[in-house]
Amino acid sequence: MAAVLLGVAAALFWSMHDVIARSCAARVGPFRMAALVMLAGAILLAGVVAWRGTIWVAPREAVIEGLLLGLAYGLGTGGLFKAFSLGPISLVGPVTSAYPVLVVFWGVVHGLEPTATQWLAVAATLAGGIIVARSGTVDGGINAVEPGKLPVLLFFCVLAALGYATSIVLGQNAAVTVGEIEATFLSRFTALITIAPFLTVEPRTGTMTRNHWLAILGMGLCDVLAVISVNASGHFPGKEFAAVGISMYGAIAVILATIFLKEKVSPGQWLGIAMIAGGVATLSLSQ
Repeated sequence: MAAVLLGVAAALFWSMHDVIARSCAARVGPFRMAALVMLAGAILLAGVVAWRGTIWVAPREAVIEGLLLGLAYGLGTGGLFKAFSLGPISLVGPVTSAYPVLVVFWGVVHGLEPTATQWLAVAATLAGGIIVARSGTVDGGINAVEPGKLPVLLFFCVLAALGYATSIVLGQNAAVTVGEIEATFLSRFTALITIAPFLTVEPRTGTMTRNHWLAILGMGLCDVLAVISVNASGHFPGKEFAAVGISMYGAIAVILATIFLKEKVSPGQWLGIAMIAGGVATLSLSQ
């Protein structure tokens, strides 16, 4: 249960992060914003990492794993932010939230043996995410994407899903040897390297205001708290199921978007949200 709950905590932090991202992605620029969020996260963690001192005596393999985590996470974040600049959170959130299932499949390949109830919970969570994405209102979800932009949006959603799935596996492994906070700190720098090529092709945006900088700082805090939560789940049995807890992200993101961004939610989307919540709750109780 602990691993799943840590995944749910990560989902909440990332949902808060993404609501802020959606509100200023077009103005700041998706990749510029992603780079600044990584930098803000590194600054926020620097003092804690220096005080704990674990990173200075960690095995070289553990440090490398933390750096590789950043490369994968950078791809995920860059893809997600670009998708947010092309479509609403009520579509992008649920589509990208399917990536935790990839982590469960990875676990099965490496010895995880889910029960029938756990498989049903995973299936319900995935199905709920698809329903949320496909059941938008007339002016929301898939219907809000500009003509011709859907293939590009889906490409960046897939890029985000693959990047995030890989980062979960790497982060959980690194947390055991170098520490969840230290692995998150290391990932900020290599994530910047991954995002840098996208910055070279991004059009220049307007000057950032004080509110934009505060938003970046808030996103940086939410992001590192989410990654630390996921990494920490690597200490518990059934760590792969933390990824299914993260699937709550799509549901939470849609609810927060409804409250703060006034995006509309259809009855079908509420059904999908209920399926996601039920799947995650069942998985938590079945461990």
